[in-house]
Amino acid sequence: MSVSEQITRLQGLRNNLRTKLAAMGIAELTANLDDCVAAVEGIADNGAVSQKLTASQNSYTVPAGYHNGGGTVSIDTEERVLTANGEYTPTTGKVISKVTVSVNNAPNLQEKSITPTKSAQSVLPDEGYDGLSSVTVGAIQESYADVANVSASSADVLANKIFVDSTGAETAGTMVNNGAVSASIDGLTVMSYTIPEGYHSGLGTVSLSGDIETALAAI
Repeated sequence: MSVSEQITRLQGLRNNLRTKLAAMGIAELTANLDDCVAAVEGIADNGAVSQKLTASQNSYTVPAGYHNGGGTVSIDTEERVLTANGEYTPTTGKVISKVTVSVNNAPNLQEKSITPTKSAQSVLPDEGYDGLSSVTVGAIQESYADVANVSASSADVLANKIFVDSTGAETAGTMVNNGAVSASIDGLTVMSYTIPEGYHSGLGTVSLSGDIETALAAI
């Protein structure tokens, strides 16, 4: 192999090395061979690093550098008892099996009863209580009518009269109150009478005048 070929080979090896080191963040992409060698020599040899996690030290930062794959990070297997002041007391030689919580005072719980409403409501304990032990919801009041079968609309109800529609909302009627409507037809020029839309009391009348009899008598 010629000198030129050897130089090309070494340059290729340098390029591969510095690309790898740059990806690891310990060399620049423009580093020369000396810089690459210095970067490799600067990698710390951590060997097999081992660490145990405990209640007081629940995380571990793995140091930068080379690790031979034999290191471990494990959980402390001692049994620990949680005391009232929030501290963990280890019991040597036992695998963790329980956590004992000491409570000085039992929680003050409240029994509560509520009445259903049309709106959603949050049920919370009153001041001085730690929580709720039970909640009793009363029966639906008789005033809350079942509107599932309501079919009337505003046009079916007298104007200014209030009714509950099929959605349960209070709604005003729009039907005109005509009361007792009276009208007369003569059979000559007025042949019919159009009954107005709306409510009628049942006392209205439509009568035939005597004009037709007068006209017939004059023949």
